[in-house]
Amino acid sequence: MPVVKTPAIVLQAFPYSETSRILRYLTPEHGVVSVIAKGIRRTGARSGGLPDLFCEGVATIHLKPSRELQTLREFALTRTRLGLAADLVRFGGAVVLTELVLRHAGEQSHPELFRRLHHGLDRLESALPQALVATVLTEAWGIVSLLGYEPQLDCCVSCGAAFSGGEIGRFDYYAGGIRCSRCATDMSGPRIGPSARNHLRQLVEGEAPLALPRAPTHLQLLGDFVKYHISGGRALRSLDFLMARLRG
Repeated sequence: MPVVKTPAIVLQAFPYSETSRILRYLTPEHGVVSVIAKGIRRTGARSGGLPDLFCEGVATIHLKPSRELQTLREFALTRTRLGLAADLVRFGGAVVLTELVLRHAGEQSHPELFRRLHHGLDRLESALPQALVATVLTEAWGIVSLLGYEPQLDCCVSCGAAFSGGEIGRFDYYAGGIRCSRCATDMSGPRIGPSARNHLRQLVEGEAPLALPRAPTHLQLLGDFVKYHISGGRALRSLDFLMARLRG
């Protein structure tokens, strides 16, 4: 059985027994890898290196392609990201990013996705409180776009016409973008005016404006878009959690 040493980010972690854990990692070359970490709840706690959600390190894994659950030999912790647990909005945003990865990524090599998640979690950990939701949206749309589902925002997804300055269209989730006012007469998607279109473009392009009007509406749009294109019609539970924290 080959032994693989790889950078890894913990996407999920839960107990398996009194001493062991099941972990799901994102790795650059092997995609998402599920492992059993035997005895790690005992040895990791003593050494200060217990792998937890969002942490990063170098995993040494006994990798057998035909098995769904691999065996973790060692995990050298390099980044704890404890700051992501500082408040529920920051934590919820980080879970949104990891759930997005889990819903779509498989065992294929995807170094760009690993780098994107690495930088996204770091940005969330250091983001100013007033910029947290915008940072979540920016990093989530970045992952969505990297997976090949970037929304079309500059011209109508139906007729291809460029939007005029003050035009109000509607978002067509199925088509993956905005319909102009002429093509949107027979649909009931959310209305997108020039201001919302500009903010959405900023978020998709990686800018996180400090002042983001109607942030919950942007989160809802992201969630509905992901349902259509990435998660097979299922809502992201992490987005529901995050929106509940913002309302509460």
